[in-house]
Amino acid sequence: MTNIFQKLSFVATSTVLSLSVINTNPVNATSIIYDFEVTPDFGPLVGETYSGFFEFDDSALIGSDEEFLSVSELGFNFLGVDYTETNVLADPEAVFFDGDFLGLSFSAEEFSFIAGFSDLGEAWFAYDSPEGVGTGDITYTLRQDTPVSTPEPTAVFSLLALSAAGCSGVLKNRKTSSSKDAA
Repeated sequence: MTNIFQKLSFVATSTVLSLSVINTNPVNATSIIYDFEVTPDFGPLVGETYSGFFEFDDSALIGSDEEFLSVSELGFNFLGVDYTETNVLADPEAVFFDGDFLGLSFSAEEFSFIAGFSDLGEAWFAYDSPEGVGTGDITYTLRQDTPVSTPEPTAVFSLLALSAAGCSGVLKNRKTSSSKDAA
């Protein structure tokens, strides 16, 4: 009877430990890429559409409170000028709150990207160009080829090692009880 309880206890403990190892050690995708589209809805550029993309590393994302991650690559063409992460006034940042993406934040001489305060739908675009002043909506689309979070390899190896230790313990118990039965 004690032998059954020991086995059940071992299986339960192994399961809990292996699940906690997998859930606490994820590796986030190293490179996230968003495409975006700016559609002015006020001012002289109404009816125009401008598009671009940006890339950032989300491995430092904690998922708690406000977080700002540096953009490693940016491409945006506005009124015939190509903007990159190197020729804007403020360093572009991906803005998050409690792990939720709120938009891009950066400025150039003629425009600004403003992230949402509590929701991505609140993100907007403002411009002050030779054509005039206006605002617009921003639509963000996560690229399909962006990798998703995967378990950290050490977590998988830990799970395998724990399983191997459990199996060896069961086999050792079987050998011991077989030896006693033979004697």
